[in-house]
Amino acid sequence: MSVHGIEFGTGYEERQPVVLLLDTSASMGRPAEHPRIDELNSALTRWFDGVRAQERLRTRVEVCLITFDSVVRVYDPGPGRLVPVGPREADAGRLFVPVDRMHPPTLRAEGLTRLTEAVETALELARSRYRALQGQRIPVRRPFLWVLTDGAPSDAQGSPLDAAALAGTAGRVRQGEESGEWVFQVIGVHGADLPMLRVLAPKATTQLENLDFGQILDILFQSSDRSGPDQDADEIHQQIDTLAAKRARMEEMERGLK
Repeated sequence: MSVHGIEFGTGYEERQPVVLLLDTSASMGRPAEHPRIDELNSALTRWFDGVRAQERLRTRVEVCLITFDSVVRVYDPGPGRLVPVGPREADAGRLFVPVDRMHPPTLRAEGLTRLTEAVETALELARSRYRALQGQRIPVRRPFLWVLTDGAPSDAQGSPLDAAALAGTAGRVRQGEESGEWVFQVIGVHGADLPMLRVLAPKATTQLENLDFGQILDILFQSSDRSGPDQDADEIHQQIDTLAAKRARMEEMERGLK
């Protein structure tokens, strides 16, 4: 697959699948005067447009974009839109696209926060893509799965899930990390329910209140590029925390100079 004259997946040793899970529930439509969903849409457009100048990323990274509110949807590059999907219904080969060919749709904020269903779908897609690339003898690194949310997981009626309801999904996340199948990270923003998110990812939930969505995307993609194939997941989570803290300090210094 040619990407601006460079063969995608060649020139570097490994392919790097990334699954980006984005909260599009009703709370992302707040505050009314400056909805977070507008900020996220702007950041996605800027970031994916800008990645075309980053050769290392555009020759290695492929992305699958998932949104979750009352329905879990996956971006299908064929029709160029989000389509509803269940954990065992998605075609990973079609839904992962080279990072510089990802054209994010305009997201809308509505509905509940069906996070666990989105995570289960992401795990199935990541596992399927990883194994498919291995079967094609294409060198591939562990997929990175990144959740960005401002809320708490809910059930179909909108009630928050408790720790017991999250245990099954949390166990599968951790088991996959320990076996080297993926790296899973949760970013909580703007009032996210961190205690419940930490049930899902105890060592991999980071609160980033003072960074905009574009900066968060930079941190996440930098972490995948800097991580080594032999690093365990906990080391990578710590690396993300370090990158985030450094960026937050820089932001604070810049605000102080204004």
